[in-house]
Amino acid sequence: MRTRATRPLCTALCVPPTCVPSAPSTPTPLARWPNTFVCLEDACQTGPLMCCVCKEYGKHQGHKHAVLETEANQIRASILDMAHCIRTFTDEVSEYSRKLVGIVQQIEGGEQIVEDGVGMAHTEHVPGTAESARSCVRAYFADLHETLCRQEEMALSVVDAHVRERLIWLRQQQEDMTILLSQVSTACLHCEKTLQQDDCRVVLSKQEINCLLETLQKQQHQFTELADHIQLDAGIPVTFTKDNRVHIGPKMEIRVVTLGLDGAGKTTILFKLKQDEFMQPIPTIGFNVETVEYKNLKFTIWDVGGKHKLRPLWKHYYLNTQAVVFVIDSCHRDRLMEAHSELAKLLTEKELRDALLLIFANKQDIPGVVSVEEMTELLSLHKLCCGRSWHIQGCDARSGMGLHEGLDWLSRQLVAAGVLDVA
Repeated sequence: MRTRATRPLCTALCVPPTCVPSAPSTPTPLARWPNTFVCLEDACQTGPLMCCVCKEYGKHQGHKHAVLETEANQIRASILDMAHCIRTFTDEVSEYSRKLVGIVQQIEGGEQIVEDGVGMAHTEHVPGTAESARSCVRAYFADLHETLCRQEEMALSVVDAHVRERLIWLRQQQEDMTILLSQVSTACLHCEKTLQQDDCRVVLSKQEINCLLETLQKQQHQFTELADHIQLDAGIPVTFTKDNRVHIGPKMEIRVVTLGLDGAGKTTILFKLKQDEFMQPIPTIGFNVETVEYKNLKFTIWDVGGKHKLRPLWKHYYLNTQAVVFVIDSCHRDRLMEAHSELAKLLTEKELRDALLLIFANKQDIPGVVSVEEMTELLSLHKLCCGRSWHIQGCDARSGMGLHEGLDWLSRQLVAAGVLDVA
Protein backbone atom coordinates (compact mmCIF):
# COMPACT_ATOMS: atom_id res chain seq x y z
CA MET A 1 0.00 0.00 0.00
CA ARG A 2 1.39 3.43 -0.89
CA THR A 3 1.28 5.94 1.91
CA ARG A 4 0.72 9.58 1.27
CA ALA A 5 2.81 12.25 2.99
CA THR A 6 0.85 14.25 5.50
CA ARG A 7 1.04 18.01 5.87
CA PRO A 8 0.28 20.16 8.95
CA LEU A 9 -3.38 20.83 9.33
CA CYS A 10 -2.96 24.60 9.31
CA THR A 11 -1.07 24.32 6.00
CA ALA A 12 -3.65 21.99 4.57
CA LEU A 13 -6.39 24.42 5.53
CA CYS A 14 -4.43 27.26 3.95
CA VAL A 15 -4.32 29.59 6.93
CA PRO A 16 -2.92 33.04 6.22
CA PRO A 17 0.81 33.41 5.60
CA THR A 18 1.18 35.17 8.98
CA CYS A 19 0.68 31.76 10.64
CA VAL A 20 2.86 29.64 8.37
CA PRO A 21 5.53 31.28 6.18
CA SER A 22 5.41 28.39 3.64
CA ALA A 23 1.67 28.67 2.99
CA PRO A 24 0.62 27.86 -0.58
CA SER A 25 0.20 30.75 -2.98
CA THR A 26 -3.34 29.67 -3.88
CA PRO A 27 -5.39 29.71 -0.69
CA THR A 28 -8.45 27.60 -0.20
CA PRO A 29 -11.74 29.06 0.92
CA LEU A 30 -10.76 28.30 4.55
CA ALA A 31 -8.14 31.12 4.33
CA ARG A 32 -10.81 33.48 5.52
CA TRP A 33 -10.29 32.27 9.11
CA PRO A 34 -9.46 35.34 11.18
CA ASN A 35 -6.40 35.78 13.43
CA THR A 36 -7.89 35.50 16.87
CA PHE A 37 -4.79 35.08 19.07
CA VAL A 38 -1.42 36.68 19.64
CA CYS A 39 1.74 34.67 20.40
CA LEU A 40 3.59 35.90 23.49
CA GLU A 41 6.90 34.16 22.84
CA ASP A 42 9.88 36.49 22.39
CA ALA A 43 11.08 34.63 19.31
CA CYS A 44 7.75 35.20 17.55
CA GLN A 45 7.39 38.92 18.15
CA THR A 46 8.14 39.73 14.52
CA GLY A 47 5.02 37.76 13.49
CA PRO A 48 2.88 37.28 16.58
CA LEU A 49 -0.55 36.91 14.93
CA MET A 50 -2.01 33.42 14.99
CA CYS A 51 -5.33 31.69 14.29
CA CYS A 52 -7.15 29.14 16.38
CA VAL A 53 -5.47 26.30 14.46
CA CYS A 54 -1.83 27.57 14.57
CA LYS A 55 -1.72 27.42 18.33
CA GLU A 56 -2.34 23.69 18.14
CA TYR A 57 -0.51 22.51 14.99
CA GLY A 58 1.58 25.34 13.51
CA LYS A 59 4.89 26.94 14.47
CA HIS A 60 3.24 28.49 17.55
CA GLN A 61 2.38 25.10 18.98
CA GLY A 62 2.86 25.08 22.75
CA HIS A 63 3.56 28.85 22.92
CA LYS A 64 1.98 31.19 25.38
CA HIS A 65 -0.72 33.22 23.73
CA ALA A 66 -3.40 35.79 24.40
CA VAL A 67 -6.68 36.77 22.79
CA LEU A 68 -6.08 39.26 19.97
CA GLU A 69 -8.68 41.77 21.16
CA THR A 70 -7.38 41.71 24.76
CA GLU A 71 -3.77 42.18 23.67
CA ALA A 72 -4.76 44.96 21.29
CA ASN A 73 -6.67 46.74 24.07
CA GLN A 74 -3.66 46.46 26.36
CA ILE A 75 -1.45 47.90 23.67
CA ARG A 76 -3.93 50.72 23.08
CA ALA A 77 -3.93 51.43 26.85
CA SER A 78 -0.11 51.47 26.84
CA ILE A 79 -0.13 53.84 23.87
CA LEU A 80 -2.58 56.12 25.66
CA ASP A 81 -0.43 56.06 28.79
CA MET A 82 2.64 56.79 26.70
CA ALA A 83 0.82 59.61 24.96
CA HIS A 84 -0.13 61.06 28.32
CA CYS A 85 3.46 60.78 29.50
CA ILE A 86 4.66 62.40 26.27
CA ARG A 87 2.22 65.28 26.73
CA THR A 88 3.36 65.70 30.35
CA PHE A 89 7.00 65.49 29.31
CA THR A 90 6.38 67.99 26.50
CA ASP A 91 4.69 70.36 28.93
CA GLU A 92 7.63 70.05 31.35
CA VAL A 93 10.15 70.71 28.59
CA SER A 94 8.11 73.67 27.35
CA GLU A 95 7.82 75.07 30.87
CA TYR A 96 11.55 74.65 31.41
CA SER A 97 12.22 76.38 28.07
CA ARG A 98 9.95 79.27 29.11
CA LYS A 99 11.85 79.53 32.37
CA LEU A 100 15.13 79.56 30.46
CA VAL A 101 13.84 82.40 28.31
CA GLY A 102 12.73 84.26 31.41
CA ILE A 103 16.08 83.73 33.13
CA VAL A 104 17.96 84.99 30.07
CA GLN A 105 15.69 88.07 29.98
CA GLN A 106 16.24 88.66 33.69
CA ILE A 107 20.00 88.42 33.24
CA GLU A 108 20.16 90.64 30.16
CA GLY A 109 17.41 93.07 31.13
CA GLY A 110 15.73 95.20 28.48
CA GLU A 111 12.81 97.47 27.68
CA GLN A 112 9.45 96.94 29.32
CA ILE A 113 6.11 98.62 28.59
CA VAL A 114 4.52 100.07 31.72
CA GLU A 115 1.57 102.36 32.41
CA ASP A 116 1.85 105.53 34.42
CA GLY A 117 -0.73 106.88 36.84
CA VAL A 118 -2.98 108.25 34.10
CA GLY A 119 -2.94 105.05 32.05
CA MET A 120 -0.40 106.20 29.46
CA ALA A 121 1.90 103.43 28.29
CA HIS A 122 5.60 104.06 27.86
CA THR A 123 8.75 101.98 27.68
CA GLU A 124 11.02 101.74 30.64
CA HIS A 125 14.47 100.19 30.93
CA VAL A 126 14.57 97.30 33.36
CA PRO A 127 18.10 96.44 34.51
CA GLY A 128 19.05 92.78 34.42
CA THR A 129 20.83 90.83 37.13
CA ALA A 130 24.09 91.10 35.15
CA GLU A 131 23.87 94.89 35.30
CA SER A 132 22.97 94.73 38.97
CA ALA A 133 25.98 92.48 39.65
CA ARG A 134 28.26 94.92 37.82
CA SER A 135 26.81 97.78 39.84
CA CYS A 136 27.41 95.81 43.02
CA VAL A 137 31.04 95.23 42.04
CA ARG A 138 31.51 98.90 41.16
CA ALA A 139 29.95 99.95 44.47
CA TYR A 140 32.14 97.54 46.42
CA PHE A 141 35.34 98.73 44.82
CA ALA A 142 34.24 102.35 45.07
CA ASP A 143 33.74 101.83 48.78
CA LEU A 144 37.04 99.99 48.95
CA HIS A 145 38.69 102.87 47.13
CA GLU A 146 37.20 105.34 49.61
CA THR A 147 38.40 103.17 52.48
CA LEU A 148 41.87 102.97 50.96
CA CYS A 149 41.86 106.74 50.46
CA ARG A 150 40.97 107.25 54.13
CA GLN A 151 43.63 104.76 55.17
CA GLU A 152 46.12 106.51 52.90
CA GLU A 153 45.28 109.87 54.48
CA MET A 154 45.66 108.38 57.96
CA ALA A 155 48.99 106.80 57.01
CA LEU A 156 50.22 110.06 55.52
CA SER A 157 49.15 111.92 58.67
CA VAL A 158 51.15 109.43 60.73
CA VAL A 159 54.19 109.99 58.51
CA ASP A 160 53.71 113.77 58.61
CA ALA A 161 53.43 113.73 62.41
CA HIS A 162 56.58 111.61 62.65
CA VAL A 163 58.44 113.96 60.29
CA ARG A 164 57.30 117.04 62.26
CA GLU A 165 58.34 115.54 65.57
CA ARG A 166 61.68 114.43 64.19
CA LEU A 167 62.40 117.77 62.55
CA ILE A 168 61.47 119.58 65.76
CA TRP A 169 63.84 117.33 67.69
CA LEU A 170 66.62 117.76 65.14
CA ARG A 171 66.23 121.55 65.09
CA GLN A 172 66.26 121.57 68.88
CA GLN A 173 69.47 119.57 68.71
CA GLN A 174 70.85 122.12 66.27
CA GLU A 175 70.05 124.93 68.70
CA ASP A 176 71.57 122.99 71.58
CA MET A 177 74.72 122.34 69.56
CA THR A 178 74.88 126.03 68.62
CA ILE A 179 74.57 127.03 72.28
CA LEU A 180 77.14 124.41 73.25
CA LEU A 181 79.60 125.67 70.64
CA SER A 182 79.03 129.21 71.83
CA GLN A 183 79.71 128.18 75.44
CA VAL A 184 82.85 126.32 74.44
CA SER A 185 84.06 129.27 72.38
CA THR A 186 83.40 131.61 75.30
CA ALA A 187 85.31 129.30 77.64
CA CYS A 188 88.23 129.13 75.20
CA LEU A 189 88.37 132.94 74.91
CA HIS A 190 88.25 133.27 78.68
CA CYS A 191 91.13 130.79 79.02
CA GLU A 192 93.17 132.69 76.39
CA LYS A 193 92.63 135.99 78.24
CA THR A 194 93.61 134.36 81.53
CA LEU A 195 96.82 133.05 79.96
CA GLN A 196 97.79 136.59 78.98
CA GLN A 197 97.36 138.04 82.49
CA ASP A 198 100.03 138.30 85.16
CA ASP A 199 100.73 135.58 87.69
CA CYS A 200 98.63 137.08 90.45
CA ARG A 201 95.52 137.26 88.27
CA VAL A 202 96.13 133.72 86.96
CA VAL A 203 96.30 132.39 90.52
CA LEU A 204 93.20 134.30 91.55
CA SER A 205 91.24 132.86 88.58
CA LYS A 206 92.14 129.26 89.44
CA GLN A 207 88.76 128.44 91.03
CA GLU A 208 86.86 130.00 88.15
CA ILE A 209 88.95 128.11 85.59
CA ASN A 210 88.39 124.81 87.47
CA CYS A 211 84.61 125.34 87.49
CA LEU A 212 84.71 126.18 83.81
CA LEU A 213 86.71 123.03 83.03
CA GLU A 214 84.31 120.86 85.08
CA THR A 215 81.38 122.32 83.16
CA LEU A 216 83.08 121.59 79.84
CA GLN A 217 83.85 118.02 80.93
CA LYS A 218 80.19 117.45 81.90
CA GLN A 219 79.03 118.86 78.58
CA GLN A 220 81.52 116.68 76.71
CA HIS A 221 80.35 113.59 78.62
CA GLN A 222 76.69 114.35 77.86
CA PHE A 223 77.50 114.93 74.21
CA THR A 224 79.39 111.60 74.00
CA GLU A 225 76.46 109.72 75.51
CA LEU A 226 74.05 111.44 73.15
CA ALA A 227 76.18 110.67 70.09
CA ASP A 228 76.55 107.00 71.13
CA HIS A 229 72.84 106.40 71.65
CA ILE A 230 71.44 108.37 68.72
CA GLN A 231 72.08 107.37 65.16
CA LEU A 232 71.79 110.27 62.79
CA ASP A 233 70.01 108.73 59.82
CA ALA A 234 67.72 110.52 57.41
CA GLY A 235 65.90 107.29 56.57
CA ILE A 236 62.28 106.81 57.64
CA PRO A 237 61.59 103.04 57.80
CA VAL A 238 57.94 102.38 56.99
CA THR A 239 56.12 99.08 57.54
CA PHE A 240 52.49 98.30 56.70
CA THR A 241 50.30 95.84 58.55
CA LYS A 242 47.79 93.59 56.82
CA ASP A 243 44.97 96.00 57.76
CA ASN A 244 46.83 98.86 56.03
CA ARG A 245 48.05 100.57 59.18
CA VAL A 246 51.47 102.19 58.94
CA HIS A 247 54.31 101.73 61.40
CA ILE A 248 57.36 103.97 61.40
CA GLY A 249 60.54 102.77 62.98
CA PRO A 250 63.07 99.94 62.73
CA LYS A 251 60.95 97.51 64.77
CA MET A 252 57.19 96.97 64.71
CA GLU A 253 55.99 96.21 68.23
CA ILE A 254 53.59 93.30 68.62
CA ARG A 255 51.81 92.29 71.81
CA VAL A 256 51.61 88.51 72.20
CA VAL A 257 50.13 86.43 75.03
CA THR A 258 51.29 82.84 75.53
CA LEU A 259 48.73 80.47 77.05
CA GLY A 260 48.23 76.75 77.55
CA LEU A 261 47.94 74.09 80.21
CA ASP A 262 50.51 73.83 82.97
CA GLY A 263 53.60 71.89 81.94
CA ALA A 264 53.07 72.47 78.21
CA GLY A 265 56.39 74.34 77.85
CA LYS A 266 55.32 78.00 77.60
CA THR A 267 58.12 79.45 79.74
CA THR A 268 60.71 77.19 78.13
CA ILE A 269 59.69 78.47 74.68
CA LEU A 270 59.79 82.09 75.89
CA PHE A 271 63.33 81.93 77.25
CA LYS A 272 64.55 79.86 74.32
CA LEU A 273 63.40 82.66 72.02
CA LYS A 274 64.76 85.36 74.33
CA GLN A 275 68.14 83.96 75.33
CA ASP A 276 68.52 80.98 72.98
CA GLU A 277 69.14 78.70 75.95
CA PHE A 278 67.22 75.94 77.67
CA MET A 279 65.79 76.64 81.11
CA GLN A 280 64.74 73.89 83.46
CA PRO A 281 60.94 74.17 83.60
CA ILE A 282 59.54 75.70 86.78
CA PRO A 283 55.78 76.16 87.31
CA THR A 284 54.87 79.77 86.56
CA ILE A 285 53.10 81.54 89.41
CA GLY A 286 51.61 84.66 87.88
CA PHE A 287 53.29 85.66 84.64
CA ASN A 288 56.56 86.35 82.86
CA VAL A 289 57.01 89.10 80.30
CA GLU A 290 59.90 89.37 77.87
CA THR A 291 60.68 91.28 74.70
CA VAL A 292 61.83 89.16 71.79
CA GLU A 293 63.21 90.87 68.68
CA TYR A 294 62.85 88.89 65.48
CA LYS A 295 63.67 90.35 62.09
CA ASN A 296 61.93 93.74 61.95
CA LEU A 297 59.41 92.85 64.68
CA LYS A 298 59.58 93.30 68.41
CA PHE A 299 57.36 90.82 70.25
CA THR A 300 56.30 91.71 73.77
CA ILE A 301 55.40 88.22 75.01
CA TRP A 302 53.32 87.67 78.14
CA ASP A 303 53.71 84.16 79.55
CA VAL A 304 50.79 83.43 81.89
CA GLY A 305 50.64 80.49 84.28
CA GLY A 306 48.52 77.56 83.12
CA LYS A 307 47.45 75.90 86.38
CA HIS A 308 43.73 75.35 86.71
CA LYS A 309 43.16 78.00 89.38
CA LEU A 310 45.23 80.56 87.40
CA ARG A 311 43.27 80.21 84.14
CA PRO A 312 40.47 82.61 85.18
CA LEU A 313 43.19 85.30 85.27
CA TRP A 314 43.99 84.87 81.58
CA LYS A 315 41.30 87.37 80.58
CA HIS A 316 43.23 90.22 82.24
CA TYR A 317 45.94 89.90 79.56
CA TYR A 318 43.70 89.98 76.47
CA LEU A 319 43.48 93.75 75.99
CA ASN A 320 45.28 94.99 72.84
CA THR A 321 46.65 91.49 72.16
CA GLN A 322 47.48 91.03 68.49
CA ALA A 323 48.47 87.36 68.62
CA VAL A 324 47.86 84.38 70.90
CA VAL A 325 50.41 81.58 71.17
CA PHE A 326 48.74 78.46 72.56
CA VAL A 327 51.16 75.72 73.62
CA ILE A 328 50.10 72.05 73.77
CA ASP A 329 52.08 69.16 75.23
CA SER A 330 52.14 66.54 72.45
CA CYS A 331 53.11 63.78 74.92
CA HIS A 332 49.95 63.85 77.03
CA ARG A 333 47.13 62.38 74.98
CA ASP A 334 44.93 62.27 78.06
CA ARG A 335 45.06 66.08 78.36
CA LEU A 336 44.28 66.91 74.74
CA MET A 337 40.55 67.27 75.41
CA GLU A 338 41.31 69.57 78.35
CA ALA A 339 43.49 71.68 76.06
CA HIS A 340 40.70 71.65 73.45
CA SER A 341 38.22 72.92 76.03
CA GLU A 342 40.48 75.80 77.13
CA LEU A 343 41.24 76.74 73.53
CA ALA A 344 37.53 76.75 72.67
CA LYS A 345 36.85 79.12 75.59
CA LEU A 346 39.71 81.31 74.46
CA LEU A 347 38.33 81.71 70.95
CA THR A 348 34.98 82.99 72.24
CA GLU A 349 36.57 86.04 73.91
CA LYS A 350 35.55 89.27 72.19
CA GLU A 351 38.87 90.97 72.92
CA LEU A 352 40.67 88.21 71.00
CA ARG A 353 38.28 88.24 68.04
CA ASP A 354 40.88 89.73 65.66
CA ALA A 355 43.96 88.18 67.25
CA LEU A 356 46.09 85.72 65.31
CA LEU A 357 46.34 82.20 66.70
CA LEU A 358 49.62 80.26 66.64
CA ILE A 359 49.46 76.77 68.15
CA PHE A 360 52.77 75.21 69.16
CA ALA A 361 52.59 71.40 69.33
CA ASN A 362 55.53 71.08 71.73
CA LYS A 363 57.83 68.08 72.43
CA GLN A 364 57.64 66.71 68.90
CA ASP A 365 61.15 65.27 69.33
CA ILE A 366 59.86 62.47 71.58
CA PRO A 367 58.93 59.21 69.75
CA GLY A 368 55.29 58.21 69.78
CA VAL A 369 53.85 61.66 70.47
CA VAL A 370 50.70 63.02 68.84
CA SER A 371 51.71 64.32 65.42
CA VAL A 372 50.66 67.71 64.10
CA GLU A 373 48.26 66.10 61.60
CA GLU A 374 46.69 63.87 64.24
CA MET A 375 46.40 66.75 66.71
CA THR A 376 44.70 68.87 64.05
CA GLU A 377 42.17 66.07 63.55
CA LEU A 378 41.64 65.26 67.24
CA LEU A 379 41.10 68.90 68.21
CA SER A 380 38.92 69.62 65.12
CA LEU A 381 40.99 72.75 64.52
CA HIS A 382 39.57 73.43 61.04
CA LYS A 383 36.10 73.67 62.56
CA LEU A 384 37.14 75.25 65.85
CA CYS A 385 39.23 78.01 64.24
CA CYS A 386 36.94 78.63 61.27
CA GLY A 387 36.95 82.30 60.24
CA ARG A 388 40.22 83.08 62.05
CA SER A 389 43.85 83.29 60.95
CA TRP A 390 45.50 80.32 62.63
CA HIS A 391 48.43 77.96 62.23
CA ILE A 392 49.68 74.89 64.08
CA GLN A 393 53.44 74.38 64.23
CA GLY A 394 55.30 71.36 65.56
CA CYS A 395 58.22 72.36 67.78
CA ASP A 396 60.70 71.31 70.45
CA ALA A 397 61.33 73.96 73.11
CA ARG A 398 64.62 72.37 74.19
CA SER A 399 66.35 72.52 70.82
CA GLY A 400 64.34 75.42 69.39
CA MET A 401 63.12 73.35 66.44
CA GLY A 402 60.04 74.93 64.85
CA LEU A 403 60.00 78.08 67.01
CA HIS A 404 61.33 80.44 64.35
CA GLU A 405 59.01 78.90 61.76
CA GLY A 406 56.11 79.88 64.04
CA LEU A 407 57.42 83.45 64.33
CA ASP A 408 57.83 83.55 60.55
CA TRP A 409 54.15 82.74 60.18
CA LEU A 410 53.22 85.52 62.61
CA SER A 411 55.45 87.94 60.68
CA ARG A 412 53.80 87.08 57.36
CA GLN A 413 50.35 87.56 58.87
CA LEU A 414 51.18 90.89 60.50
CA VAL A 415 53.22 92.60 57.80
CA ALA A 416 51.74 93.35 54.39
CA ALA A 417 53.46 91.30 51.70
CA GLY A 418 55.41 93.16 49.05
CA VAL A 419 55.60 96.43 50.98
CA LEU A 420 58.59 95.82 53.19
CA ASP A 421 60.05 92.35 53.41
CA VAL A 422 60.56 91.08 56.92
CA ALA A 423 64.34 90.80 57.20
